[in-house]
Amino acid sequence: MSYQSRQRFADKDVVFATPASPRATVRQRLAMLLKIWRARTMARRDLARMDARSLRDAGISPAAAAYESGKTFWQAFGPLR
Repeated sequence: MSYQSRQRFADKDVVFATPASPRATVRQRLAMLLKIWRARTMARRDLARMDARSLRDAGISPAAAAYESGKTFWQAFGPLR
């Protein structure tokens, strides 16, 4: 039994309170989505430009790199092994 589990909480509302965060607006979510898509596009472009030696140094197989670089920008990255 740990020391913390034996103590009583003086004010449970303060301990378990979560900060109230306003929900992102549609414009903010769209901007975030476009930012993610741009980052994926750039990462896939860079991945396609890498030579076999650089891929081997990064621990990525050429087949996985070719597969990932061929995906569209709205598709998430998979495991690069």
